[in-house]
Amino acid sequence: MTGFALRRALPALVGVLTVLVGVGLVAVVLAGLPLWLPFGFALLLMGVQYAIAPWLMERLIPAEPVLHDGTRYLTEHPLGEILARRCNDAGIPLVTLGIVQDGNPNAFTFGHHRGDARIWVTTGLLERLDLAEVDAVIAHEVAHVKNNDVLLMTAAAAVPLGLYFLYTMMRSVPRDEVANAAVVAYGGYLLSELFVLALSRARESTADHWSCATTGNGAALASALVKISYGMGEVRAAEREQLLALRDQGKEGKQATRRLQRQSQRVKAMSVMGIADPRQGSSTSAILQAGLAEPELRAAMRWELQNPWGRLLEKLSSHPLTARRIDELAASGLPGAPRGWGDVVGEEARRPAPEAKKLFPIEVAVMVAPWGVLLLSLAALDGMDLGLGLVAAGVLFFVKQLVRYPTDFRPVDRCTSLLTRMDASPMQGIPVSLRGRIVGRGIPGYVLSADLCVQDASGFLTLLYRQPLPFWGGLFALFKAERFMGQEVAVRGWYRRGPGPYLEIRDVVATGVRTKCFEWVVRYVAAGVLMLIGAVVVLGAL
Repeated sequence: MTGFALRRALPALVGVLTVLVGVGLVAVVLAGLPLWLPFGFALLLMGVQYAIAPWLMERLIPAEPVLHDGTRYLTEHPLGEILARRCNDAGIPLVTLGIVQDGNPNAFTFGHHRGDARIWVTTGLLERLDLAEVDAVIAHEVAHVKNNDVLLMTAAAAVPLGLYFLYTMMRSVPRDEVANAAVVAYGGYLLSELFVLALSRARESTADHWSCATTGNGAALASALVKISYGMGEVRAAEREQLLALRDQGKEGKQATRRLQRQSQRVKAMSVMGIADPRQGSSTSAILQAGLAEPELRAAMRWELQNPWGRLLEKLSSHPLTARRIDELAASGLPGAPRGWGDVVGEEARRPAPEAKKLFPIEVAVMVAPWGVLLLSLAALDGMDLGLGLVAAGVLFFVKQLVRYPTDFRPVDRCTSLLTRMDASPMQGIPVSLRGRIVGRGIPGYVLSADLCVQDASGFLTLLYRQPLPFWGGLFALFKAERFMGQEVAVRGWYRRGPGPYLEIRDVVATGVRTKCFEWVVRYVAAGVLMLIGAVVVLGAL
């Protein structure tokens, strides 16, 4: 595993260091600045961030601690035994375990070093995943601790920070050679950010491999990734509702809960006696056994493999796309590597879809063209050219908003059915309305997260809260978001696919509480204002 980790991380590390030495030194020499200044300042900032980050995380994402005595966690929940076993496998001390009361399934690692590591697990993850999947996710997080990934990523992030600080120092100096150096520094900053993201993806892949090798159950990690990334997991969600209802009925309810749990375990145990054993590579059986809907899973994975947006977005993401993570695990040759997942999408899904290839350049043009025309207009010296350019830019921005924010909202009965929309993209908005229950925040447990997580019988979906003023979201997160928790809601918004599926909110309505987002309105208004300004400039130039 050490050799694999080095092979995966080495290209990104070489890239970061090359940018640091090449771009950084050239820019510093051209600007005549002390060599140590920008990077010394960056290291200082990173040191401060490294020192206070765990303290800050614990306050922004509060969790209920699970104590341990150095050898075992003081809880009867299987999570304690799972985490203790994986820490022993990794040869590290027991980490600090915290339970985040949030229905959005996730787990994450932070801390200074191995002896100070913390792993936060949400209640949503424990509710939706079975024990094998929880074990696989925990092993993945422990791998981050074992490999000192927090320290590595903190150090790597100092490079783009230093280059950006160098750019800010030089951009205001009125000398041509310094201005050129500022451009070089900014280009190096953008390039180094890409290398840092590549390094992060390499660390995620390494953690996936360690989880698969240690648990011997890559299929459990694959199904856990699918549930978390695509918002799937119908069986576990339904079981959760039954268990909650039973627990509310006192002593008799607890007895019935235990009977239900035993029944569920017997059904799972009997599955190996059926016509298809998931462990023998039947992808359909694996999907059904995990409580996943095969058509929706096929579409979700095909979108990532076939749509050019998937490839582009992966380069701009800190995590590999789920379909590619599973593909890589399946081809790893490790004991317990997931088998049969390639059958879910079929071999033809490895080739880009012709329709997606045709649509991609059009969407990119709609996204970029307004800004290009606007920049050219502002560079124009002649008043007539400036005015016509502003009008053209305003028209293009208006067209862009028509693509992003259509208003013919159509109801959706299952939020995971949106995964079948192969025309989804980060650019084009698909107007939908749906109903469900708010179970958590977009960033699980984060008190400043204005985004929400809605759940229905099929799974869950992240709701993005977007307003035109930056402080608006923080105020909503602090003073209003909590009022939606646990509420049945009706949501209207625009479905898109980024690295993961999400819905940008237009409005959310619950009993006694309602909120609207206005960014889409402001975008339309801004396009109209730009056209109006251009028309005034044209009239003034006549």
